[in-house]
Amino acid sequence: MADRDRDTGTEAAVTLAALYRAHADLVWRALLRLGVPEHAAEDLVHEVFLVARRRLGSYEPARASASSWLYGLARGVAANWRRAHDRGRRRLAAVEPWVGDVDPEHELARSRASALVETFLAGLDPEQREVFVLCEIEGLRGAEIAACLGLGPNQVYSKLRLARRHFVEFLAGHGVRIDPEAR
Repeated sequence: MADRDRDTGTEAAVTLAALYRAHADLVWRALLRLGVPEHAAEDLVHEVFLVARRRLGSYEPARASASSWLYGLARGVAANWRRAHDRGRRRLAAVEPWVGDVDPEHELARSRASALVETFLAGLDPEQREVFVLCEIEGLRGAEIAACLGLGPNQVYSKLRLARRHFVEFLAGHGVRIDPEAR
């Protein structure tokens, strides 16, 4: 009996290792887009894969792609982290800012662009935001997004169309033009 359990565990570990190699970057980016700062993202990537290991037996590849399934797990881990972080932040009066070795001009431009996108995303309806991030930033297809979020494909495409229109309008309002043919 113990040998059979050990074999199953080894088999699951190999599958988990393959999932990690193929999707760790996606999970890391998803966590960042879900509000987790870079300094905590690596630990939470491992947390997502620990949850994946526990739930590997219930994963059904026919229902959702591995990236959709892992994104759903990342959403839960990020939500738990944000709740814990908010509790901790309320307890702390001050937080020391991170200082790194970077080119100040490049960092300023990157920071401004990132802030502009984050401002746009913060103003979107939460479901539009998730659909927009999954499609435009993570590169998931409509069917994968629908499976991941539990929406119908038409709902996904409708939310994506609206989010894209809002994005173009938002950028135009901030003096940034997008070439519609560049897509």
